[in-house]
Amino acid sequence: MTGSQHSKRFSQILLCGVSGIFILSFNHGQVAVSLSVIEAQAQNSVPIQPMNSSEDGMEKPPLPPLGKPDPFIPRKPFPPPSLKKPEKPYYSLIPERYQGKTVHNVYPRNQEKVIALTFDDGPWLETLKILAVLRQFDVKATFFILGRNLVLYPEIIQQVVQENHAVGNHSWTHSYPKMEPQKAKAEIENTSAKLQLMTGLKTRLFRPPGGILDNGVAEYARSKNYAVIMWSIDTKDYQQASAEILANRVLNQARPGDIVLMHDGGGNRFQTIEALKIMIPELQKQGYRFVTIPELLSLSE
Repeated sequence: MTGSQHSKRFSQILLCGVSGIFILSFNHGQVAVSLSVIEAQAQNSVPIQPMNSSEDGMEKPPLPPLGKPDPFIPRKPFPPPSLKKPEKPYYSLIPERYQGKTVHNVYPRNQEKVIALTFDDGPWLETLKILAVLRQFDVKATFFILGRNLVLYPEIIQQVVQENHAVGNHSWTHSYPKMEPQKAKAEIENTSAKLQLMTGLKTRLFRPPGGILDNGVAEYARSKNYAVIMWSIDTKDYQQASAEILANRVLNQARPGDIVLMHDGGGNRFQTIEALKIMIPELQKQGYRFVTIPELLSLSE
């Protein structure tokens, strides 16, 4: 190799790009420059996927469930009434002739036009809406509560009591099958104890789930001097009929001393709430007065 050839230095520069590898070659002292491109191997390339494409092949997580709406609860829960022992047991407010007995309706003195609205299976979210309607028309009613729901909505049962409605026992689990005496005792006494703890109220009103009188629970209630309260008008609101149909079932049958069965728990009670807005003012126009079960029993002949 000559000296002049040694003076001609050959250089290469390697450039890397996204699309491949570039080799830049040039001879010192010369203007000509050669450019070579080595294409990136397709099998070694990594495709760039869009971040939020609906076609990226990835299963998108489902939307979170809406869930059950929270009940309206006052900012400051109602404090339980004083647990001071009353001068007389609560059940003494029930006339003696009804203690340990089963009641479907009563015959008021002088055929006074009184009627009792009763609600089963609460406390529940719809209980608050029913309370609002009763408040609107200045009506008192009786709520037969489930022990398991007391645990869920203690503030609601406290509001029921604070607004001077009557409360009855409807068992703990709403069970239908025949049960042993110990089980029947637990169904009633656990509910009664929880109610008294939360409200200071000890009730001696009992309504058997499903109106079943021969599965053991009603027998236990009667043995403890509970008045077992049934009904004379069943709205059958659990069938989800229209508000007009529910209201007419009451309006077409109402007689002095009737006990009306409805529900505030156990399902959507929108139609029940709307039916109340129809039947209450109409019965009031007819001269009826709405009373609680204890008051109804005290007015009987």
